Parts: sequence; structure tokens; C-alpha cells
Amino acid sequence: MFPDKPLTEDALKTLSTTLVNARKQASVLKTFPGDVPTTLDAAYRVQDMSLAQWNDEITGWKVGMVVPELREQMGGERLMGPVFKKVTHFIGRPHNDDEFVELEVYAGGMVAVEAELVFELGKEITPGSIDTKGPLKHLINAVYAGVEIASSPVIDLNSYGPTAIISDFGVNQGMVVGAPIEQWDSVIENIQTSVFINNEHINSAPSNNVLRGPMAAVAYLIDQAAARNITLPKGCMICSGAITGVHDTVAGASATVSFEGIGNINMKLIPVTP
Repeated sequence: MFPDKPLTEDALKTLSTTLVNARKQASVLKTFPGDVPTTLDAAYRVQDMSLAQWNDEITGWKVGMVVPELREQMGGERLMGPVFKKVTHFIGRPHNDDEFVELEVYAGGMVAVEAELVFELGKEITPGSIDTKGPLKHLINAVYAGVEIASSPVIDLNSYGPTAIISDFGVNQGMVVGAPIEQWDSVIENIQTSVFINNEHINSAPSNNVLRGPMAAVAYLIDQAAARNITLPKGCMICSGAITGVHDTVAGASATVSFEGIGNINMKLIPVTP
């Protein structure tokens, strides 16, 4: 999967430019466009280069997983990617049955729906200012039922591993923020979360069903942002990880994510227009 030698700075720049251009032009890439970065740090270097070329505000960050068989080699179990304003959809309540939000995805590329808890920060976090081994609940303003839409011009991006995912903005292509969850810390383990695609039930799980719980994802995001010298502003949204799995689908599909007792988020996936 990984080349024998680390990629040169020029190779990382070329990779960044190719991935950004594919997103801007909504053009499908049948394979990953070049060698895959050999380390998480090199992949974040590509992501930083791409952020410098992307003209949109960051409203939050997604947290994803490194597959178990690569965690020792990569030296990490999670990864992060930006969520942009253009693809952020704040609803703040459950959808009625006849309501839906349209979400742009890369037709012919990789597309997936993920049910997630979304954490809203209640204060700015500067690099190194928080000891994540201590309490973190005081940093959270609100927690919402949510959805991450993953999509990439690269048809089978996830098969190339975590460094490929990081290189392409963490494969994020959308965040939907639904209804707030009151007393979230005491109820999330009892909220059944379900994903339906084209009216077919795909999977269900308790809403805290991510590795060591969603607060572990928040702690990771704070630490990784600090390592990258990124300040997390007040109001930053954190997608804390796929609750029921990463569910592949296609442009043109409809999907519903249901948080029991909280409400539904209804979506229609439409092709990105360049």
C-alpha cells in the first residue's frame, strides 16, 4: 500500500494540487493520483497544502478512524479532516417526514453516509491550552444528533488507507447538525441510532458506539489540532465518529438517520456541480 521511500515535498505538492483540482472540477479519479504518503504527518502536510488552496471557511472538524491493522504502523488510531462552511447544514431540530436537506457528493466517486454525534465547543481552545487527560465536559456547549457525508472524487479512496483519506480533506463532504441532545452525557448510551438508505435499514447502534466513546474523539481532536498548531474557535463543531459504520452509497440516493427519541435527519444526495 505504501511506497518504499517517503514522498518528496514536490510529490506532496503535486498530490495536493491534483486532489484539490479534482474536487473543484468534480472530476472522477479512477485511482489514487500518485503514491500514498507513508506517514500521518506527511498526509497532514498534504492536507495543509490543500487548505491553502481551498477558498472556504472551516466550521468544524471530523474525526475518523485508522483501521486496526494499520494503527501500530501509523502510530495512531484516529484521523482528522476539515468541515467547510459551504457543506455545513445547521438545522437544530428534527426533520418532519416531508422535509429533507440536499447534500452535494461526487457522482461516480466515493460516497458514504455516517451517523454521528456533533459536539459544539463552548470556548476557544488554543494549542497546548488543554490537558486532555483531565475533565473535558466543561468545554462542550451542546451535543447534537448529526450526520457526516463522506465523499471523494477518488472512486475507492478508503481502500488506500488513512494517509490517503487525510490527504483528501479526511474525505469529508458535509455535516448536518440536527436536534440538540439534552443531558447528553447521561443519555447517549441509551439512544439507538439507525441509518436507512433508499428506505432500507442498514444498521443500528447506541449513539456512543465509537472507540472508547465520543469524548475520546474530542480529546484526540484537541490534541491533534494542537500538534498542528490549529486553534479551535468557540462554536467549532466536531463530528465525533461513525456510530453505525461508514455506509457506502451513490449520488441520487436518499437517506435517513434516526436518533431514537431525538428525531430524524432526512437527506437527498445530489451531484456536485463544478
